[in-house]
Amino acid sequence: MPEPISRQLSPEGFDDPDYQACYDLWLRTKGSRWAPAWQEWNWLELPVNLIPYFLVVDVRYDPLDFVYRFWGTANVTMHKVDMTGKSVDMIRSPLTRKHTTEQYMEVVENRKAIADIYTIQTVNHVVTHSQTTLRMPMSNDGRVVDQIVSFTDWRDELYDIGNEHTQTYERKSAS
Repeated sequence: MPEPISRQLSPEGFDDPDYQACYDLWLRTKGSRWAPAWQEWNWLELPVNLIPYFLVVDVRYDPLDFVYRFWGTANVTMHKVDMTGKSVDMIRSPLTRKHTTEQYMEVVENRKAIADIYTIQTVNHVVTHSQTTLRMPMSNDGRVVDQIVSFTDWRDELYDIGNEHTQTYERKSAS
């Protein structure tokens, strides 16, 4: 499978109103600080149809790890696995694991929200899938990133990507 292509975006001024709604909530919640506290995040301020596309990781230090606190149901549908309570190191695709870890590291190191378009060809190299991801830091003490809230909208390709992903990793685990 070819290396995925990743392109950083500015999280400011999304063309898509759903991404903009998520980013605007984070901006309002943080106010003048670099990040809000996790307990300030109010899911009720988001359109309910977006919540299944969210992921939340707890950032653990010493050693550094990213453990999923929340793995939205759309992600369960797509990946055919619930990663709640599991480390990012458990992501089955090595390319996705590497890319996701790098993005989480960037959020931790720079203490700012990031956006990214990640493009990868399917297993059969015919169809290209792209995902836009918004990752937003949370800080409970105002010093370090404690959680990262991510929104990735899979609605247009949810079942196609999920079926190909399952076929690929079920085959590998059976070998």
